[in-house]
Amino acid sequence: MGGNDARGRTPLSLVGQEPDLLFYTRQAAEHGAPVLVLGAANGRVVWALAEHGYTAVGVDPSEVMIRSAEERRASEPTEVSNRARFLVADPRALRMPDRFPLVLAPQHALGLMPGNDDLEAFLATVRHHLTPDGTFVYDVLNTPREPVLPRDDEEPNAGLEPRRPLFALHLRERKQPGVPSPIRRLKLRHFSPQELDAALNAAGFIPRERYGRFDGKPFDLEDSRHIGVAGP
Repeated sequence: MGGNDARGRTPLSLVGQEPDLLFYTRQAAEHGAPVLVLGAANGRVVWALAEHGYTAVGVDPSEVMIRSAEERRASEPTEVSNRARFLVADPRALRMPDRFPLVLAPQHALGLMPGNDDLEAFLATVRHHLTPDGTFVYDVLNTPREPVLPRDDEEPNAGLEPRRPLFALHLRERKQPGVPSPIRRLKLRHFSPQELDAALNAAGFIPRERYGRFDGKPFDLEDSRHIGVAGP
C-alpha cells in the first residue's frame, strides 16, 4: 500500500513527483482504494496510483486517450499493470456495480461538461459509484476575475467582480437517437466556487475542503485553479 509512512513522512518514491499526481496519491493514502478516475485522459493519474500500490479504474469517453493510456502497460511491471484498468465510457452515463471509497475528477474533467445538465449527470455518476462514506476530489479552472469600471456613485477603487462562468462550445459528432452527444476536448469551462457548490449540493454532496494549489494552499478568488474535496 502506498502513502505516507508511520511517521507521516512522504516516501522517497513520491519525492519529485508532479504536484497533482502527488496530491491525488496522498488522497488515495487517506481515503483508500480502489479509486475511480473519471476523465482519465492518457492515464497519468491512474498509473501514478497503480505505481504506489492502489488499484484504480480510469474512465474516459475518448478511445484515443484510452489507447494512449494502454500503451504504457507494456512497460510497467506485472504487479503495477494488474492494478490499472481502463474503460472507454461517457462519464455522464457510466453505471458499474462497483463502489469506490474515492472518486477523482482530475485534470479539469468537470470542465468538459458544457452545460448544467451534463454537469448534473456527471455528478450523479460520482454519487452512484461512491461508498456511503466515500470522498469525491476534483480540480477545475476557477472563473477569471477582471476589473469592473465603477459607476459615478461608487468609490474609484471599487473591488473586483468575477466574470460570468464560461460555457465553452464543444464540437460534437453527429448525435445518435437516445445517446448523449460525445464530448470533444477543445475548451474547458470555468466554474465559480458558488456555481460548483450549488451543483454539488444539488447532487447530494457536502463540500469539505477547497484549495488553490496542489500543495494545500487555501483557496482564494485570485487562484486560477479550484481543487475541491466533497462527500455525501
